[in-house]
Amino acid sequence: MKTVVICSGGLDSVSLAHILAQDGKLTRLLSFDYGQRHRKELGYAALCAQRLNVPHDIIDLRSIGAALTGSSL
Repeated sequence: MKTVVICSGGLDSVSLAHILAQDGKLTRLLSFDYGQRHRKELGYAALCAQRLNVPHDIIDLRSIGAALTGSSL
């Protein structure tokens, strides 16, 4: 089964992407930009997609950032 991985750029999602790519099941990575503090992880997701030679899409959800004020995100 072909798979899209929701990839934050963190260790868990990047590891999953590599496992699925090794099995030939990975089709693309999908990330969400919600104005998170650790934006550098989006860069790591992009590097992972490059390394695995799959497309990487980032969905911009920064407009909801105000609603997340005060959370740990």
